[in-house]
Amino acid sequence: MLHHALRIHEGLGIYGPPSVDFIPYLYTPLYPSMLALFSGAFGLTYALGRTFSLIALLGIGAVAGASLGSKRHAHVHHEPVWAGVLLALGLFAATYPFVEGWFDLVRADTFFLWMVTAGLAGLPRWAKVGTGLGGHARVAVGGAVLALAFFAKQTGIIYVAFGGLVVLVVNWRRVPAYVVMAGALGLGGTWLLNTTTQGWFWIYIRKIHGTHDFNMDRFWKSFGNILWHFPALTLVVAITLVVVFVTRIAKGPLPRATHAFLLWTPVFAVSVLIGAVGWGTEFAHFNAYMPAFLHGALAAGAAIPALYACTRMWWGDRPRAELGANIAALAAAIPLALACWTSRWNPQRYIPTAKDRAAGAKLVERIRAIEGDVWMPSHPWYAYLAGKTPHVHRMGIKDVTARQPREVLGLDEALRTHAFSAIVLDERDVNTEVAGVNLYYRPALELPADERPHVYTGATIQPTSIWVPAITAAPPAGMRVQFDFEGLTWEGWSVSGPAWGKRPEAESQPGQGLVLGAGGRRFATSMHDGDAAIGRLTSVLFPLDGTTLSLLVGGGTDATKLRVELWAAGEPKLLGTASVPEPGGETLRRVSIDLTPFEGKGLHGKLVLVDDSTTGHLDVDDVWVGKTP
Repeated sequence: MLHHALRIHEGLGIYGPPSVDFIPYLYTPLYPSMLALFSGAFGLTYALGRTFSLIALLGIGAVAGASLGSKRHAHVHHEPVWAGVLLALGLFAATYPFVEGWFDLVRADTFFLWMVTAGLAGLPRWAKVGTGLGGHARVAVGGAVLALAFFAKQTGIIYVAFGGLVVLVVNWRRVPAYVVMAGALGLGGTWLLNTTTQGWFWIYIRKIHGTHDFNMDRFWKSFGNILWHFPALTLVVAITLVVVFVTRIAKGPLPRATHAFLLWTPVFAVSVLIGAVGWGTEFAHFNAYMPAFLHGALAAGAAIPALYACTRMWWGDRPRAELGANIAALAAAIPLALACWTSRWNPQRYIPTAKDRAAGAKLVERIRAIEGDVWMPSHPWYAYLAGKTPHVHRMGIKDVTARQPREVLGLDEALRTHAFSAIVLDERDVNTEVAGVNLYYRPALELPADERPHVYTGATIQPTSIWVPAITAAPPAGMRVQFDFEGLTWEGWSVSGPAWGKRPEAESQPGQGLVLGAGGRRFATSMHDGDAAIGRLTSVLFPLDGTTLSLLVGGGTDATKLRVELWAAGEPKLLGTASVPEPGGETLRRVSIDLTPFEGKGLHGKLVLVDDSTTGHLDVDDVWVGKTP
């Protein structure tokens, strides 16, 4: 979402041909547009995105109080009302763990829910009050709020239709005002977005979204997941609905204290259906149930004053009417309170620890230290935090290629040409889906545990490895490849000591940083068993038939203990040495040994890779011999 907001802020837009730079989530754009709007003043950060969600939560609480406790409901006593409000909010809060903590994330869900709930809560009153243009304007405001909710999340269109039904039931004369406003914003906004994006808006939010698989088993299971998550809630709503229906039949017009219940119960039914459809759709999480849980909680909370009012209506002027009404309200409130109590949860499990924050900071610093562009398919914003350009999210690639393969512009070329200095991948990432990653990159470093920030919500994935270009560099004219260390064993080499291991390596060893600049998929390293291990690696004889021997080296810079030696065949004679240039480190750099004094003498030689250091190691790759241009 922050990447979406960044592109909007920079004027790049989010709906366009899928490319290596960006593919949008299959959502409408209001939420990231709001973040972009305020980013100039507050910066584009996680804090800004979460603040929007937290404000929306407060807004939901205000809407619950206003809807259930409105003066227009003519409550005789307010104790049942406020008990209902508190229990409704408590029930909704109790679902936080079940929906994976998505209330306060940098996502549109809570913001969307606030808009929908506020629009539906206001419509019954706005449809009744006022006269003339003022009265129609109020209904138009409700239509505008619900139409804008569609631009926060597509399922808002269903609530737009339900809002029209509310206006039709309450005051059918104001339906045209509602329809005109909702249609002008909804249809007009859709047309405008689609026109200005050359049709890509509709392709993403409808056509590609519609290609996702639908799981009927998950659809039907959702009704149980929602309705029986809090059996007390469902039973209280169902029993109250029967009581209200019987009261209407037997006693005539219902007391106004039942009106909130009569609004939120059908909204609950609609939201249950929306939740079932949402969770039945491919890639969905339990956040799809958030509207159902909130509107079900509001219906249950509204049931308390509704039962109180209906009981008083049945009791009439008989003695102890107040006691009977309170008993009825308590009969609904007690099981709801018990449901809240038994569903209490510890916030600590959702609060990142100092260890988590340190891991995030370390990972960002590692990415920052990599020279060049870095792609993080599952976490683009980490790259931004490290001062680099974020690129396409893995989910976007899945969305546009899973059902109807589409070209992701520039992706294959970027992989083929090694445009990324590194790719940071999770355990389940694009390397399992995009062939080019495995063809053109190799795993170079398994991230240590203290550089894997803990994931608390949603898809529980963490950055686990860094991949670097698998480049087999061609030597310049006149040079040949003598050793490329691409073999799976040390065949032909002599090994002494444990430092060089059993073979060339494709990945960094434990305790070693990310090795950059190696050619091909493998390189030689003396980091086996850590820096403390020592050892030597001796090559086979080869002809010294050029003017230069060059090779890639990295690691420690102590040339007295970490070096490459070139020895003449026959009578042992050291012909030259090479060591790691300053500043050292895991980025391999090319160094040379001058062979000019031996040119034309028919000498053969051998290399000895020396690690006599107990505090450092040596990395070597791509040994070339020949005449430099």
